[in-house]
Amino acid sequence: MSQISGKKIILFQQRSWGKVIGRFLAKKIYDEGGKLAALTFKRSTHELIKVQPDLKYDLIINNDEVMSEPKKYLGSDDFTLEEICKNLGIQSIWPIVSTLRNHVKSYKEKYYYSYKQNVPDEEIIDFIKAAYKYTKKFFDEFKPDLVIAANFVAFPHIMFNLYGKQRGVPMMAVTDSKIKGIYLFVYAYQDNEGAFFDRLKILNADYVKSKNLDRARKYIADFRRNFIKPQYANYETPNKTFLEKIRFELSPYMNILRWYRKKPIDVLKSTGITIDYRPPRIILRDHYAEKRYKKYTDNFKYYPLDKIKKYVYFPLQFQPEASIDVFSPYASNQMETARLVAMSLPSDYTLVVKEHPGMVGKRPPSYTEKIARTVNIKLVDYRLSSEQVLKGADLLISPGSTTVAEAAFLGKPAIQLGDLGTTLMLPNVHKHSDMATLTKKIIEVLNTKVDVKEYERKLENYVAAVYDTGFDVDYLGAWEKGKSELREPLWQTYKKEIERILSKK
Repeated sequence: MSQISGKKIILFQQRSWGKVIGRFLAKKIYDEGGKLAALTFKRSTHELIKVQPDLKYDLIINNDEVMSEPKKYLGSDDFTLEEICKNLGIQSIWPIVSTLRNHVKSYKEKYYYSYKQNVPDEEIIDFIKAAYKYTKKFFDEFKPDLVIAANFVAFPHIMFNLYGKQRGVPMMAVTDSKIKGIYLFVYAYQDNEGAFFDRLKILNADYVKSKNLDRARKYIADFRRNFIKPQYANYETPNKTFLEKIRFELSPYMNILRWYRKKPIDVLKSTGITIDYRPPRIILRDHYAEKRYKKYTDNFKYYPLDKIKKYVYFPLQFQPEASIDVFSPYASNQMETARLVAMSLPSDYTLVVKEHPGMVGKRPPSYTEKIARTVNIKLVDYRLSSEQVLKGADLLISPGSTTVAEAAFLGKPAIQLGDLGTTLMLPNVHKHSDMATLTKKIIEVLNTKVDVKEYERKLENYVAAVYDTGFDVDYLGAWEKGKSELREPLWQTYKKEIERILSKK
């Protein structure tokens, strides 16, 4: 009999992941004798989940329906924020509220999001209470043994994770290991719990040696020779063919035609216009704003990197996104964080800032202008490679990103402002979050003499632990490209991990 048989598993059937991976996993779990419940995200995904043939969910709740009218879902029930925080094991709810992008930001007012609040505090609190109500319902009525999500990316994910932790119910998701092509299962929303972390602690304590040590050394050597770019990063914008350019220019009008033929159902009364629900005028606004923003960014007069002698590097992050909003809520105002970092630099250091390539065309000219005209900041061309900027830097400061791992392979020290758990395990990283004492920390890190042998040992152990505990199925290919041939290998990977964590529980 399967170890999954009779076990109760909640799936976060979110958006495209729910369509291409989540439904497949649900069927496999059901065929193994598992019992299912689902929290769905996006109404169109919910419609697909609830009619999926050949399986049965014991409980399905659509997050968007609740979010649309939280007071209606609450009915006569009520909870205090103090009660909610106590049962989640936290002191304040507000740091995780920042992950409610359509509440705390406004897509209606600006492309790509205005950083003005979209929903009043009172209505945000209504949704907090409503989300807490359905969380309790899942745990009290369905009584799960395990919760599975694609990632820890938004408020409901974090609430389930915290609530489950208080009750001994694990919640698993997948994260990027920072080693190209390898992914990890993690069990906490800050990506800081799981087999990888346990394994790395054992390796660093020198209790055992990894069988993947030679493979790790080869990866590090290859990285230093060729600077291995992450699988998901879009470092260069590919040149469009003539046909692709025509399609791009026609795309908003085709989307408008689809709008009138079949009006989208992914609308929320509470938040209104979102990236999932764009009326024709917003479709046109987005298209031409992106073109205008990109043209400005491409033609901007950046500061020449070769004219900067001593610098600290601060790469901007894609936003809204988990890397900044989930792991680094206190550094989510990147413009202000960059200003504070620049103000904290000692002696004759300046701060080099580079735009995230994925945000080109998404941030307005005013953002670029403000960054470039901030004291002791030099904005360099986003088309410069990360390798080129890192090699000239004496220090990297970041909320937490792939660049932190890249710096580790180049032997560059990093100060991490946020809580991303994977990068905190790298030997070059120094955690610091107090901006008032940042200058002292910078001087300390710059003056720290590195034990090269120990540094290399811990870097090799990091990579080896990833190989020991991670998986190399093309997760993004299965998710974003919908490659059906990857589903069975991915299921075998999930099955092994589900059985491991259930037996451990």
